[in-house]
Amino acid sequence: MTDYRCLTVDAAGKKQWRKIAAASEHDCVELMLADGLTPLQVTSGSMTLAERLNQPVQFSFGPGLGEQALMLNQLALLVRSGLPVDRSLDLLRDQAPKARQKHMLHAILDKVKQGEGLARALEVARIFPGYVVGVVRSAERSGKLGEALTSVAARMTKATETRRKLATALTYPAAVLIATIAALVIVLTSVVPQFEPVFAGNEDRLPGITLLVLSFSAFVRSYGLFLLGGMLLVVTFFWILLRSEEGEQLMSRLAHYLPGIKLRDQYLAGQFTGLLATLIANGLTVVKALPLAKNTLSSRRWKSDLEDVERQIREGIRLSYALASTSVFPETASRLIEVGERTGKLGETCAHASEIMSQAASARIERIVSLVNPIAIILLGGLVAMLVAGVMLGIFALGDIAG
Repeated sequence: MTDYRCLTVDAAGKKQWRKIAAASEHDCVELMLADGLTPLQVTSGSMTLAERLNQPVQFSFGPGLGEQALMLNQLALLVRSGLPVDRSLDLLRDQAPKARQKHMLHAILDKVKQGEGLARALEVARIFPGYVVGVVRSAERSGKLGEALTSVAARMTKATETRRKLATALTYPAAVLIATIAALVIVLTSVVPQFEPVFAGNEDRLPGITLLVLSFSAFVRSYGLFLLGGMLLVVTFFWILLRSEEGEQLMSRLAHYLPGIKLRDQYLAGQFTGLLATLIANGLTVVKALPLAKNTLSSRRWKSDLEDVERQIREGIRLSYALASTSVFPETASRLIEVGERTGKLGETCAHASEIMSQAASARIERIVSLVNPIAIILLGGLVAMLVAGVMLGIFALGDIAG
């Protein structure tokens, strides 16, 4: 008998770790299912602190990547334990903590019971990305469905973690910016006007910084709403522009001059090569994997270049050469892929390229954030200090006049 550490979830959605002695992982899963629990993770040996704390938290109202990865992980564990797909889906549906999850799993299960394959059921349900359907379809042919579901779930989990890290890195500077702007608005619209009657009639004797603060306060109170509306219009305009074909062409021309665009290309290269590695590792050819990986990207500029890559691949051009001819794909990644083509280990090399690109993008983001934080604090703190100094110097000037 072996001691297994099991992370389970009950019908109420409560997660907990349990210690179960069983002859095999399959028997361990069967014991948990018999107790009305859905297994999320099964490991042997001692439970670490990370395992205790590593419980995914979902805040989104829709089926985000994290929730999808969790469902695929559960399904993979049940399938690897020897349960049929329909029985596994039935158990997941019964144990799903949310009504939305029950509905999604019920729709998939209905298709499977009608004789459809799991890939077709996922495709009709339109819940998971297209590359998941492609991997599952290939795995159904090869008989390695459990392993394929696990690899896809791992890829989705990694993408979720990357997005979470990026959001966490940007949260602090964004919070500082919002709080400082709110403080400036309060000072300009509520505090400074209280001193205007005191300064009235003595404008010619007030310091220049005090006059500047008074003028700025009057401007914000008179035209603040128009200024806010104008800023929203400008942001909306640029958002629409960047999502248009013209905007993509503009970004393509500016890519060599704007570090932010280079950083985004690096991040997308890591995302693309990582997904390509997952698809190839699960039996898909480059011709079939390329469009699936391309469709997960949000950048039209990338999609346009990758469509040209697809055309070159169909004409017999090697993947590394086709990617190197684009304006978006990093040269380092294309060289690594060339090595993979020559050694016959394209999937492994794509995974390695993904790690390099993702780590490089994360490092650049951390450096940028480490510079933005102090700069933002200094600049915004300087604005607040200027407002306070303007008011105080004006009061001191009036005191000198009265004296």
